[in-house]
Amino acid sequence: MKKRNKYSLLFFVLGLFLLGQTAYTQKAVDSILEVANKQIYENPDEAITLAKQAYGLSNITIGNKVNALLCISTAYSSKRDYAMASVYVEKIKALLPSVKNVRQQMNILNRVAAHYQELQIYDKAIEYLDKALVLIENHPAQDSLQPLLGYNATMRGFIYREQMNCDIALTYFNNAIEYFKKTPQAHVRNANLSICYYNKGNCFLALDKKIETKASFLSAIEYAKNAEAKSLVAFGQKGLAEASTLEGNYKEAISILVEAANNAESVGDLILNKGLYEGLANNYLALHDWENYSLYHDKFLTLQNATKTSERKSINQSLLSLTQ
Repeated sequence: MKKRNKYSLLFFVLGLFLLGQTAYTQKAVDSILEVANKQIYENPDEAITLAKQAYGLSNITIGNKVNALLCISTAYSSKRDYAMASVYVEKIKALLPSVKNVRQQMNILNRVAAHYQELQIYDKAIEYLDKALVLIENHPAQDSLQPLLGYNATMRGFIYREQMNCDIALTYFNNAIEYFKKTPQAHVRNANLSICYYNKGNCFLALDKKIETKASFLSAIEYAKNAEAKSLVAFGQKGLAEASTLEGNYKEAISILVEAANNAESVGDLILNKGLYEGLANNYLALHDWENYSLYHDKFLTLQNATKTSERKSINQSLLSLTQ
């Protein structure tokens, strides 16, 4: 009896040790991923490195594996490397049947939809958004799901803007804004509100609504600053400069674009920089400043060739893996 009790105690202590190790791993993974997720748009390479480090830890749960893979795939999308993003999206989809947490299932479905939207496979994107929305609407704790509803509505806004028109897209962006305003996490709330207002600004720009355009881009900049997201600040400034250009305020637009370029310098987003260089070139051209026009036009052409080559290669490879 004593011998059995001794072994029972040993197994009990061992069980506590393993439980403690698992809890430690869980805490370590959560901490690493919290930092990684904040780096997705500002420093995607660092986000990828950190998420891979978390993924490689022992005793990692399925839920944390998925969270790490989501971070990696989104960071590759931020780099416009859709081929690598697709690799990790496929890994996520393979793990989806093993995920028991319903909230995480909603998040996965939303994020997979976002990847299809980036690749302009809109029917697949809507399919995944619809699956996510069914889970969200059937969940009893609606108050806690505001960011997931906001994400879902934002993605629909992106898609319907391309497939239909800005009037329809604006309805979804407005819905998303209301959802995100109820999100308690400050960084998530501010970053996503900046994205929504930026896209509202682009829609108002297309609809030639000058007052609404400027108000939206200024809101995008304000929320981006609150989120301490330089890339989002620069995008908002790019939009604001476009509005100034259309009004013929070329010097004002240049001033805004120069500030945006300074904000974007440390981010390394080729698409963002290409847009800023194009804007600077066009405004200097309007002022007949040939020296600065040539400088920024050459920078624009260099990035245009680089992004066309990399995106064409990435998207073609992604389409092969995602449409089979």
